[in-house]
Amino acid sequence: MAASSNASVAETLNSFFRSVESLQLESVAPFFEEDAQMFSPLGAFPARLDGRAAIMAQFKAIADFVRQAPEPLKIEPRDLNIREHGDVALITFHLQPNAGPLHRRTFMMRRGASGWRIAHIHASIASTTM
Repeated sequence: MAASSNASVAETLNSFFRSVESLQLESVAPFFEEDAQMFSPLGAFPARLDGRAAIMAQFKAIADFVRQAPEPLKIEPRDLNIREHGDVALITFHLQPNAGPLHRRTFMMRRGASGWRIAHIHASIASTTM
């Protein structure tokens, strides 16, 4: 696991977060591989999302919701851990909202000719009950 490579993954991830915060979906889509998959924490998307188009439909729903919120979206990952395995990186972190349960995230990114792209996201919210 090379530190310089981790820096490249972290830089791509940070750029992705800033694009999501901007709510400009055309800048978010290129971060995903065409065949990316995602498990969303949103009840409206209970099944696995297959492909960039399905994932972007979920991000559109998030953007529409956030545009109505009184505060802008700010993504601040905590306990960020990046583990590289050749051309694949496994990234885990959590988001702590002001109130409520912990939001957990796992990203799998793949390095290709155009750099690091998201191949899979698993997003969940920690249960407050056992």
